[in-house]
This record gives sequence, structure tokens and C-alpha cells, in this order.
Amino acid sequence: MRDDAVVKSFRADDARSALAAVKAALGPEAIIISTQEIPGGLFQRPKIEVTAARPSAPAAASAPSGLARYAAPSAPQPPAPAPPGPGVELLAAELGRLRATVDGMRAALERTEKANDEAPARFSPAVMPLYRQLLARGLEATLADELIRLAAGAQGAQGDALWKAVRELLAERLVVSRAPWLPGARRVIALVGPTGVGKTTTLAMIAARALVEQRLKVALITVDTYRIGAAEQVARYGALMNVPTHVARDAAELDRALGATSGAELVLIDTAGRSKPDEIARQAQQLAGVPGLQRYLCLSAASGGAELATAARRFAPLKPTRLVFTKLDEAGGPASILSALTEVPRPIACVTDGQRVPEDLHAFTSAQLVDLVTGATPPGR
Repeated sequence: MRDDAVVKSFRADDARSALAAVKAALGPEAIIISTQEIPGGLFQRPKIEVTAARPSAPAAASAPSGLARYAAPSAPQPPAPAPPGPGVELLAAELGRLRATVDGMRAALERTEKANDEAPARFSPAVMPLYRQLLARGLEATLADELIRLAAGAQGAQGDALWKAVRELLAERLVVSRAPWLPGARRVIALVGPTGVGKTTTLAMIAARALVEQRLKVALITVDTYRIGAAEQVARYGALMNVPTHVARDAAELDRALGATSGAELVLIDTAGRSKPDEIARQAQQLAGVPGLQRYLCLSAASGGAELATAARRFAPLKPTRLVFTKLDEAGGPASILSALTEVPRPIACVTDGQRVPEDLHAFTSAQLVDLVTGATPPGR
């Protein structure tokens, strides 16, 4: 084989990293031949394997060389496209996450550029850097205005004093709760929230931490019988962790499933993503008969402040007891989580910043969340 015609395989935790390795080794003109998921071990995320080729230089012979078929078709008419495999779907999902991250960064840049125009006239030039920083990190302008006004107070604090006062106000709002995977009395937790925020993955993360780190007896229940493959996904997690899994289609079956898991110290319930008020009302009715139920409202931090506030307001009838923020790794402005807290002021149980089970699940302290919202250092330092 010619030196300039090389086929190599690259493995990485995600498609983005694998594609970066392809580009680094074979150059930007590399041709992707195949993509597949390589199963991982227990609690380990599968790897993505990408096989790629560096195009060869044009050959003098009329017959195509071994790799030429990847660069151009040899027949006048292109062959019928093959149906996309799981690797293509994984790449599409990864590109979707990348697009969400880029969109979030673009939105943050736009917020920063507009900060001077949106800033209240009463803000002095000394206050503007902090105002711009809060907007750039995803805080809605009205919330940033409110925080600075309250922090400045009658004395008009500025500089380090204003920075400290803003962080103290945020610490009062960013209340955290005890991590759900820690030992204690028996708990039954339902993860509720919109479709696509990562409820099932978060459920698996919590279960894995409780099982592996705390040696708790865990059981899983799914009431999501609407989404195709939802029950099977929970069953796969249960099989990997060797914990009992139950499917409940209505309140009666849920009651029986809870009875069957009476020996578990932690019971996690996966629910269907709902959006319409009548659907949320039915879900609330289904969960109403569960004694001592804790409702964890899962919201995607990548949604942005306005969407987070709308979602939190929509699910308020479920009476959430805790909040979980997912996809922090995709959030262009992590401060947007405050928009949800204005609608549902509840303690934050945990956050996620990736798909790895359970490594990307975290129980932050209030101080860590304040750093997330404002940045760890004052503007200009």
C-alpha cells in the first residue's frame, strides 16, 4: 500500500474526539469509512470506533487502487445508499450536541455584545464589567439587574464589595440538598421533566453511585410506556447493575411494583417526558398515591434561561421537591439555571455534565454553584 493511502481505526469516548483524532492523524481530507460503537464494561461508557482513510494520490492505472473506491465511484451511476447504521446515528447525536453547545456560545456572545445597550442607565462604568459577565454566563437581563441592584444597596457598593455581595445573594438562592445516592432512610424518587433532558441516563447515574459507592439496595421502576424502547433501556441498566426492574403501566401496577421493591433502600422511578397540561395532570395523578415520594424535576441547562423558566413553570403542578440540572457541558450560559429557580425555588439535588455513567453526575456545594454562575474570579482578573 502506498504511504499516502492509509486506513486506520481510532477509538475515543465520543464521536467528536474520535473525529478529532482522525483529522490529526490523517488530515482534514480524511474519508470516513465506518463508525461503530464498541461496548464497554459494567458502568463504563461504550467507545466510538471510527475507521478512516487518507485519500491516495491519483494513480496512472485505469483500475482503482484499494482506497480509490472511497474517494470516487468507479461506475457512472452512484450505488444506492445503504441505510444508516448505528454509527451514523451516534455521529448525528454527537453533532447535535456540538451544535447545541455552539448555539449556546453564540447566544452568550450576543448577550455580551448587547449588554451596553440593555444596561440600565443608573449602572456606572465600574459596574458594567460585572453586568456583562453575568449576561455572558447566561443570566437573564432582568435577573442580572435585580441582583446588582440588591447587592449594591443604598450605599452603591462597587468593585470587590459588589462582587462579594452578588455572590452572597446567589448563595441564598442556590440551595443544595443531600445527594440522593447517600445512605439513609428508604427513599422513593421519581425523575420527572420534559422529553430529552436525560432523565433515564440520570436515573442510571444515581443508581450506579448508590450501588457501587454506597452498597445500597437499589430498585428501578419505569412508568414510561409511551416512548419506544424506554422500558427496554431501563431494563438494560437494571441488568448491567443486577438490580430488580419493574414496568408499571398505571397506578395499580405502580403500587404493586413498589410493594415488590419494599426491601430496597433506594427506589428510582423513570417517567415519560410530558409537555401538555393534561398529560402532566395525568402523571401527577399516577404518582399521587406513592407515600413519601420525592419528585426530582430534571431540566436541561442547555435550554437557555427563557426555556428553563417555561419548563419549570409547566411542571410546577407536579410539586417538585428537588431540581436536577442536566447537560451542563452543553450550556452556553450555566447561569441560566437561575431562571428555573425563580419559578420553582427548590434545592438542587445534583447536576450532570456528560453521558458517562456515573462519572458525569455531581453533587455540587452551594459555593461551587455560585462559581458556576458568576465565574470563580471577578471580571477583569
